[in-house]
Amino acid sequence: MLMLDEQEYAEIASLYRAGVQSAKDYRMKSQGPLKSVPLTERFAALLARYEAMTVFKETNPDAVLHHRLSLYGPLCNGCGRPLRTPQAKLCGSCMAPRE
Repeated sequence: MLMLDEQEYAEIASLYRAGVQSAKDYRMKSQGPLKSVPLTERFAALLARYEAMTVFKETNPDAVLHHRLSLYGPLCNGCGRPLRTPQAKLCGSCMAPRE
């Protein structure tokens, strides 16, 4: 999975906030259910920008927020996967200790 650095994440977070605001605006104007406007439509700008940055077509706008590099630790010396947090002492996948 391609991850976002802090500068890229700031741009994505701004687009996410704009999508949330558009949902709130829609709700205030229509008084109807949010289900009538699909997530992919409300967050189209975010999903398009993420795809342009990473060449990965994500369909869930909430999942994009988890693709932030600083949320994870360095790569495990045992299995090569990122540690689950920057403070992790063990790899959550192979249980190898952090060096």
